[in-house]
Order: sequence, then structure tokens, then C-alpha cells
Amino acid sequence: MGRMATLLVLFLLSLSSAFAEEASLSMRFVYDCVPPKPKRLVFRGVPLIVQDEKLLVDQQTKGIRNIVVQLYTGRGGSEVDVPPHDGVRQKLLVRNGRFDPHVLLTQKGDSLEIDNQGRLMHNVALNFFANTARIQLLKPGKSFSLELEQPEPALIPIDCNINPWMRGFVVVVDHPYVAVSDSDGRLKIEGLPVGQELVFRVHHEAGKIDQVTIEGQEVQWRRARFSVSLDPGENDLGDILVSPESFSN
Repeated sequence: MGRMATLLVLFLLSLSSAFAEEASLSMRFVYDCVPPKPKRLVFRGVPLIVQDEKLLVDQQTKGIRNIVVQLYTGRGGSEVDVPPHDGVRQKLLVRNGRFDPHVLLTQKGDSLEIDNQGRLMHNVALNFFANTARIQLLKPGKSFSLELEQPEPALIPIDCNINPWMRGFVVVVDHPYVAVSDSDGRLKIEGLPVGQELVFRVHHEAGKIDQVTIEGQEVQWRRARFSVSLDPGENDLGDILVSPESFSN
């Protein structure tokens, strides 16, 4: 084998090894009871009928939507190398009487644009802890932007002070290791490091998920956190059953 061929093989082996040292983590959150029926919100004088998004459960699969799982890097959490992030423009739409998406994932250094594509006037309130709180009157067809300079310790609510049924959430983290469950309750976090115990935190607007059932065993997630060591490649926790009592807020 010639020198160039040998170098090429070594390069490909090192590249393969680098990719093998990354892991993904998947899971599916399941409502451990008969799913609650979807609720419609009707307000007098408002030309819209909107869905209550506080707790969305698929009627067939029992998958729970909008559960956020993030790598926890706070006190007692994980210490990981974070890849460089130049910041991107994240867009939150206001239309059909709701914030779209209901939960928006962002990273420190991103900018957030809120664009009113609906027919109603809105007074948008962003109740940040670490970033500067903002209240902005937003006419139809108008938008405004702000910079996300700090990670936030929790889900940050976005409300409309004119239309009280409207609520969404922004997640601001200091790394890319975060995901939100889809309509089937599934989520996947990619690019995670291996060879160390990682701490994850779980969020949902309707309650605190700290008591779950995995493979028939009751598991306590103290402070809505859990720890796991990942193997290279795909790691799947399977179905995580969550009782109705967890959504008591």
C-alpha cells in the first residue's frame, strides 16, 4: 500500500472514530391513563376558536407533546465541551390566535424575531429571568427582534396581554443538546458526548415530571432530572410513562 493510500485509510479511521464517539439519546413520553380530550377555547367577541395547548396528548398513541429535555449544565450538572455557535435568527410566528411553534428551542447567541401574521393586535410579553424582559405592542403585519444573550433556567412564557388565552414558551440554553417531544411523544438529542455520566432536566408547562415508569419499574427523577451514561451511537430509553398526577398545575 502506497504512502498516500495509507494516510487516507488512517484519516478515514480517525474520522470514523470521531463520529463513533458521539451519541444520540431517544425516548417517548406516554400518558399513563386514558388521554384527556382536546379542549377548545372560545372567547366572546373573538373571531377565533383555538385549542388549549397546555396538555396535548395523542388520542391513539397517548404520546405527550411539548415535553422538553435538555442537558443540564447548572450546579451539580454535566460539564461538557460546547461546539462553537455563531447564533442564528429564530422566528416565532403569531397567527390563528396562537404562538407558533408553541415551544421554541433556541441557544444563547441567537436572535429572536416575533412576527405577527394574524389579524389581531397583540401586546407580547416575554418574561425572561436572565435576559431583559420585554413587552411589545405588535400590530398585524409587524414584527420585532431581540437578542438572546444568556441561557434561561426554565421555560420562558410568552403571553399576550390583550388576548389572554395565548401562551407559548421559549427555551434558551447554552448548548445544542435539547429537544422537544412531537405529537407522538418522541424526541431525540444528537451529538452527545460518551464516556461520562450526563445529567438531563425535563420540563413541561403543566407540571413537574419527577415520577415516571420505565420498563415496568417506578423511577424517581429528583428535581425532574435523570442521569445516564451513553454508548457510542444510538441510545433509546424507550417509553417513559407519566401519570396524570404529574400534570396538576
